[in-house]
Amino acid sequence: MARSSKESAIRYPLTAILGVDSNVRVLRVLSLHGGMLASNEIVRKSRLVQESVRKALLNLVSIGIVSSSGSGRSSVYSLNASHYFSPALTELFKAESDRFSAILDSVRQSADGSPFFSLFYYGSVARGEDRPESDLDIGIVARLDDLASTTERIRENLRDLSERFAFVPNVVGLDFADIERLEKEADPWWKNVISEAIVLSGKRPEDAIGATGEGCG
Repeated sequence: MARSSKESAIRYPLTAILGVDSNVRVLRVLSLHGGMLASNEIVRKSRLVQESVRKALLNLVSIGIVSSSGSGRSSVYSLNASHYFSPALTELFKAESDRFSAILDSVRQSADGSPFFSLFYYGSVARGEDRPESDLDIGIVARLDDLASTTERIRENLRDLSERFAFVPNVVGLDFADIERLEKEADPWWKNVISEAIVLSGKRPEDAIGATGEGCG
């Protein structure tokens, strides 16, 4: 089997800087933090194991894109602001963060003017485990009389925005009777929703248990 040819490090340094998942995740943490961080904080924020962070830091410091200070366990790290690619990487990670904020804002705005009790997202995105092919699972709780029109309005309002921001919304509507039934049956899907849900507007979905719908706005 033929092997891939090696690349010139001076011509294509981004391969070395960004070509490993752990490198990207460490750089993201340092860029968004904007200051010095100890390795244990990088482990926590990047959700990488300690050994992956250690190897990434050794690599990135040797390249020069990350600066280190101190020694041993007292070492702290930061993005090297004087490195040629530092401003571009900072802008790139900021754009990435801004895009996700814009996606959540678009979901909030999609429900503006519609009566609902709770608007939230759940599933793999809420857990931080989504893949490129994953949907953004969106839940809406509303009165039965309002549910169909509210759900359809959210879907329609997200149609163009989902193309612009490159995500696939999956909108699921629940009325108060649905929630009472799911709770009574101890439905596994519903239990997961309760544990994962991140509220974007209104109340938490489980607060609809025993409610009358008067909280819909």
